Amino acid sequence: MKFLSRRNVPSAMSLALTVLMSSSAMAQTPTKTSDTAVAKLGTLQISSAEVQQLLRAMPESERAKVKSDREGLDNWLRQRLASEALLREALQKKWAERPEVKTRIDAAIKDVTARIVSNSYLESIARLPADFPNDADVSTAYERAKPQLNIAATYRVAQIFLPIAPDADAATIAAVRKKAAELAKQAREGDFAALAKAHSQDTLSAAKGGEVGNLPLAQLLPETRDVVAGMQLNQVSEPVRSASGFHVLKLLASQASRPATLEEVKPTLQTALREQRQRELANEYLGKLAPASDVKIDNAALDAALQKIN
Repeated sequence: MKFLSRRNVPSAMSLALTVLMSSSAMAQTPTKTSDTAVAKLGTLQISSAEVQQLLRAMPESERAKVKSDREGLDNWLRQRLASEALLREALQKKWAERPEVKTRIDAAIKDVTARIVSNSYLESIARLPADFPNDADVSTAYERAKPQLNIAATYRVAQIFLPIAPDADAATIAAVRKKAAELAKQAREGDFAALAKAHSQDTLSAAKGGEVGNLPLAQLLPETRDVVAGMQLNQVSEPVRSASGFHVLKLLASQASRPATLEEVKPTLQTALREQRQRELANEYLGKLAPASDVKIDNAALDAALQKIN
């Protein structure tokens, strides 16, 4: 699935990095006997529990994307271990005790402490009852936003994937292209699922007869989107070249874009309405603490400060 689905999922993987990279010594914590280490670098390791923590902290839709992007997860694990190795080396050399580094650490601690205290206090001011918004509020929001609330068209696709190494020469690429074309011809005349199980090099989808799931175009590789969107039911494509290799595609089913029902978007609308109201309450409170009429701005001093910045 990782080959047909998008290689890079910026929002998901960025969130993944934010969640776990925020803990500076996580990978150095010894893995409990009952908790399997999923990646190791010498004595450094990342446990199964840490990966689960990463996924649980993400929205369900983003979690599904990350779970299907094994290459992205593998890269993250390597980067995570490299970062921990770098930190360990710096600590062994007592880098944190250097005056210029200690000054930066103290300033960062002060800044983070101030933000945590202020933000947590403001969150308490803007706290909402658990039953907000009510069903009537959600229904009103749904009717107002209904023209923009659509479920994207989805495509149930199967593939036969033949990889190409990044440094492959022209002869190798031509040979793989030829094999892909032969498999496409056989697939039109025979059993696509059997061919996928026998020849596809994407083991995850191959085990399922080439099926990669029911996906919107946005979750497919850019090189395959126009091809899939233009295919007829049960049609087998010519080989499609991507950065990873060649894909022979078959469209198993599709569903056109349609308006979302209230039940489908209710959780999203509830979250949006809660966040909107919390922002309103927070801004109202900040406005009371610092009324515009009481804030005095020295424009001359401000202009002078701005002129000093290139």
